[in-house]
Amino acid sequence: MEFEQDSNLTLPLFLLDESLSNRDIEQPDFEISIGLDDELLAQICQNPSEDSSVAITVSGYELLITNPLYLAILDQEHDAQITLTHGPLLSIVLNTEGQNTFVSPQMDMMPTFDLGDEDDE
Repeated sequence: MEFEQDSNLTLPLFLLDESLSNRDIEQPDFEISIGLDDELLAQICQNPSEDSSVAITVSGYELLITNPLYLAILDQEHDAQITLTHGPLLSIVLNTEGQNTFVSPQMDMMPTFDLGDEDDE
């Protein structure tokens, strides 16, 4: 997974319930798009030890909902959190005012950065 400052990280979200393990990853309930500023990039470029994780509260995000079943979430309070575990593996958790929890699949991430060292000649 490649990250760039001032870009967006968009991940699928699925309702956390007993059917989660049977869901098709290509058919999410909706998506979340998170703006990657320099502060958030610095936070997600960690690799926690095997027995720990890092939780990062996210404020700059947008929910991309097209399914009418979930449109009401846009009118509710909700909060998003990035969870990093050893690997590093990244996932998103979204909690809604209606007591629903949505999760993204864990994504392998080894951030890469363009340091501008390439010779463009």
